Amino acid sequence: MRRLRVLVSILTVISIITATFLWFRSIKMNEKPVITCSKQGDIEVKSNATDAELLKFVTATDSHDGDITDKIVVERKNYFITKGVTSINYAVCDSNNNVSKIEKHVRFTDYRSPRFTLKNDFITYYRTTSDFTNIVGAYDVYDGDISDRVKIISSNYNNAYAGEYDVNCKVTNSFGDISEISFKAIVVDDDPDVKKVKLNNYIIYTKVGEEPDFIANISSLNGNNESNININKSEFNPDKPGVYSVFYEASGLIRGRVVVVVQEA
Repeated sequence: MRRLRVLVSILTVISIITATFLWFRSIKMNEKPVITCSKQGDIEVKSNATDAELLKFVTATDSHDGDITDKIVVERKNYFITKGVTSINYAVCDSNNNVSKIEKHVRFTDYRSPRFTLKNDFITYYRTTSDFTNIVGAYDVYDGDISDRVKIISSNYNNAYAGEYDVNCKVTNSFGDISEISFKAIVVDDDPDVKKVKLNNYIIYTKVGEEPDFIANISSLNGNNESNININKSEFNPDKPGVYSVFYEASGLIRGRVVVVVQEA
């Protein structure tokens, strides 16, 4: 009988130890990983930063798996908190499927709002068809080419009559940042055989107080004589934000036009 009691006592102790061990093991296995970020404030990177560059700022450890930094992933959030500042989640999962996340603000040091592009000078001849969607594009420092997102908000364009017509365009990038522009589409009744100068850029962005080199913007004279080209800047005011037209003229005819967008410095 005594031996039985001793055996029971031993088994009881073993059971308690085993249960305690399993309990502690269960707690440890259910502990979430810990993610640590080396940046206390905003993470500052360029707009084209890759996940690999963002991952340089964080490490992760787990009480069961040890160092699991290589398992961290970046979950991006696409809308801005303020312009140029977004938020991301760093997430990591251990071998027991315990997930941890931390949220960090990311500031793009080179960010600017989307900019429009133009494929030609938007000067057409009487009764010449013009497809605005094939002329107006847009580029974003984060998304790249977003021409497919450009919307022509309104246009009173009528190629049956010579004149100037408002064209209003809008584009939104994946952060929800909206850019808009309004400029003139010009219909002229000049000789359609007039040879226009070809330009490097048909829209130029500049800052208040700066004036582009309009002559350097000429890509090809296309049969015109450079000495006869007059740069008509009568509508252009480099000291005031706005959208302006600058014309390349010769022999009394318009040979080309560049749209200049003057922005705050």
